[in-house]
Amino acid sequence: MAALGDAFFVQTFTTTLQRYEKQLVDNVLKEHPVLELFKSTAKSITGRGLVIPLRASTLGATGYTDASGTHSTATSTDIMGSAVYDWASEIVTPFRLKHRDILQNSGPEQIVSLVEEYVKAAQADHQDFIVAELHKLDASWATGKVLSMDMLFKSTDTISTTAARTVGGIRGGTSTKSTTGFQRNASNVAVAVIGAHDFIVGDTIVVTSTANPSFNTAAAGTLVLTANATEVSYSNTGSSTALLADTTGVVTAEVIKDYWKATRLTSSAAAEDIAAAFRRVTNEIFRASRKRPTHIIAGFTVYEQFESFLAQKGQIPTGGDSIQTRWSVLKFGDLEIRLDPDCQDDRAYFINQPSLRFAYCAGEFMKSYPAQPLEGTLDTVVPIASTLTFGVAERRANGVLIRTA
Repeated sequence: MAALGDAFFVQTFTTTLQRYEKQLVDNVLKEHPVLELFKSTAKSITGRGLVIPLRASTLGATGYTDASGTHSTATSTDIMGSAVYDWASEIVTPFRLKHRDILQNSGPEQIVSLVEEYVKAAQADHQDFIVAELHKLDASWATGKVLSMDMLFKSTDTISTTAARTVGGIRGGTSTKSTTGFQRNASNVAVAVIGAHDFIVGDTIVVTSTANPSFNTAAAGTLVLTANATEVSYSNTGSSTALLADTTGVVTAEVIKDYWKATRLTSSAAAEDIAAAFRRVTNEIFRASRKRPTHIIAGFTVYEQFESFLAQKGQIPTGGDSIQTRWSVLKFGDLEIRLDPDCQDDRAYFINQPSLRFAYCAGEFMKSYPAQPLEGTLDTVVPIASTLTFGVAERRANGVLIRTA
């Protein structure tokens, strides 16, 4: 059979590759313990990003009435909100076809074989990159990257006393802190002692002191002037500079949303066995959301501690698993625990699968594009591209366990 020309080779290569696109999407999502959890919600959408409607608060209008059925006609509380997850920058896996390879693989059957090998390599490379991004700690994140699980399942979006970020356009954390003391300095600036907090410089706050109203914020738009680990200061007129003990005062920042935070606990192996740590996290998630996690994604240290715990209790054979699947899997009650070699060794993610969201823009997930000749060479590049976003619809239904020695 006569060899095919470069142009026909590239056309056949690209056409064959396009037939694999749907298979690539399925394979990338189903062959990794984390990505498979996102598969059920994966969808192609258009627009500025992934928009998820949220119930941001409770209505708070339900109550008993009298014999006439008297009820309030006041305007109902606005309980609906939305999280908006922007698209990450395009992820591209380029495959460079060398001119020599084209000459050596120019028969139709050889082209198909070459595409199949490329598909395997591209799938593995694309998957490895996405998984690595999902498992990055938030300190490594930069604008344009997909949101990692460390960011999706944070208990606070405060980065420092001067900086905070949003996830899905919403800043999560604790909006209200009780005070343990107030003090006013000579510059008409009051200091509220509140312990560890999520406020940053520039936050608009409302301060209420029931013991001494002179420390209250009188004007709207009062800002945090300075902050440290346990205190915030704000403008406040007055002359007294004595420290006033006040355990009934509060400081509130409306910009921080209490409903938009995950459970995040640190547990010491020396003080708490792994099963007790798992129980504590799942119970705290249930307290916050009235929902239970469905899966645990664990790093090696956490997984092996639980495996050892079960072996000591005689619940599994040493070195064996209770379930054989694509991954190494154990059970904690109804929760499936998956060993993820890409997860940090010392942590476990407690995931409520129905709350996960994953979308790709206008069908661009493992999408192949026309071959591009490389100027100055006889080679050709065939790119595969994805425009993705990962999100969560209910942060508080998820959690993280960080295990220490």
